[in-house]
Amino acid sequence: MCKLSLLKKVVICLALVGMIAGTAQARRFQRYRGAKYVFLFIGDGMASPQIHATEAYLAQSAQPDDPDGDLGENSLGSAGVSLLNMSSLPVVGLQMSYADNRFITGSAASATALACGEKTSIGAIAMDSTKSVDYTTISELAKAKGMKVGVVSSVSIDHATPACFYAHEAERGYYWDIANDLTDSGFDYFAGGGMKGERIKNGKRYYAGNKAGVADPNATPENDPVQYARDNGYVVITNKTDLMNQVPGRKVFAYSKDYLDGSWALPYEMDRDEADVSLAEYTAEGIRLLDNPKGFFMMVEAGKIDWACHANDAKAAIEDTIAFDEAIAEAIEFYNQHPKDTLIVVTGDHECGGLTLGFAGTGYHTAYEILDNQTMSYEKFDWTLMSEHKAAFGVTDWDNATDMNDDIKDKMLAAFGLIYDDLSVFQQQKLEEAYDKTMGGFGSEGRQEEDKILYGSYYEPFTVTCTHIMNNLSGFVFTSYSHTGVPVPVFAQGREAYRFDGKYENTEVAKRIAQAMRLNLNN
Repeated sequence: MCKLSLLKKVVICLALVGMIAGTAQARRFQRYRGAKYVFLFIGDGMASPQIHATEAYLAQSAQPDDPDGDLGENSLGSAGVSLLNMSSLPVVGLQMSYADNRFITGSAASATALACGEKTSIGAIAMDSTKSVDYTTISELAKAKGMKVGVVSSVSIDHATPACFYAHEAERGYYWDIANDLTDSGFDYFAGGGMKGERIKNGKRYYAGNKAGVADPNATPENDPVQYARDNGYVVITNKTDLMNQVPGRKVFAYSKDYLDGSWALPYEMDRDEADVSLAEYTAEGIRLLDNPKGFFMMVEAGKIDWACHANDAKAAIEDTIAFDEAIAEAIEFYNQHPKDTLIVVTGDHECGGLTLGFAGTGYHTAYEILDNQTMSYEKFDWTLMSEHKAAFGVTDWDNATDMNDDIKDKMLAAFGLIYDDLSVFQQQKLEEAYDKTMGGFGSEGRQEEDKILYGSYYEPFTVTCTHIMNNLSGFVFTSYSHTGVPVPVFAQGREAYRFDGKYENTEVAKRIAQAMRLNLNN
């Protein structure tokens, strides 16, 4: 009995030693392998102002109405924030977004930094500053490692930010070439917007040129990039039902063909039809289709936060930031199932619009809940109600004595919740001036300096004045119709998220993701 007991002890000890050695080996392998599932979320035009404005709006909008002022101007009942999912990620850093040849960057240069770990010139897509040398992207390295790769965007899939993860072009406007680069990449999942490079609009090619800077004779309806994708093994999905039913194992390009806007992007979230696919749903389906034993890398962009801020539409920007955050929630849910293998990184490419939380006309007071009265984006207002008004009343050489009529006042109320008679004389005057500009056929050409400062270079004067009044009544103000150079936050969670602490160049985002994935990003 004693000998048998001793033998059992020896066997048990050997088994324990083997288990410990095996566990140590598994840990060493895991360290060597790095992050297996990697998400990079990019809010285009999103920095701290957009994030904090959204959080403040959510908190203030949720407060009960206070018609009697019982809560008080400075009470906790009208202050505070409701944190977004991205703000709950435990590691926070700050990146500097400037380009190689300009302090205030553009999306192509900033996305190249985030995808390749290198600065470049304005307009370059994953190429060096001379626009003659291709940079390698973290997504390409992930694919070469055997991982699956997905690229999702709420704007056209051949737009600057998504393009920098799969294409290499000297100019971001080479849409036809970029759209074909999508297929040549061999990546596994593309979703969101359509291809601008594929479209023909009013008999004209809807793209800005090709590598030679001129119209490419091959860019014809018979030689379009969507068909090229089909011919090279992609399942092209154009509706929500087919996407939900798609079985993993095939390369997929998915976009909701019937719901895209004039730039072949998803509609603004506040204008989105429930039948259309949301950014969060595209992200969730991407996770389902990409998940495999070798892991995946997925970049998800919320591109129209930028567009809304260019147009100074705070409500549209906030709603698209919320939609972006819901997509991040899908990744967090996946992380909770695979915490040891998953890395989530959230950042923006630059700030847009110079958004400020505070306005001279409201002083220390805020009323962000006023934005609840806005029912559609500036874009939808232009395309529907403003267009209807112009058709009914004509666009002529109106003089400055022309007053707004009841029809436009009713449309302004329906879209923005603005009651003309309740506005100040100053606000009414601004609306009347902008209305005359709009109804007088005030185009983008020939705008004087003052007009560009008031309305931007190409926005509808009346519409942008409505959004300005909405913003100002709430306590927001935009200082620009362009990008700005403020630093951009970086949030991270999961495998080796500690790497993203501190303040650094935007190029470090790609380099640190590569380190976490054990990729040799050596451009």
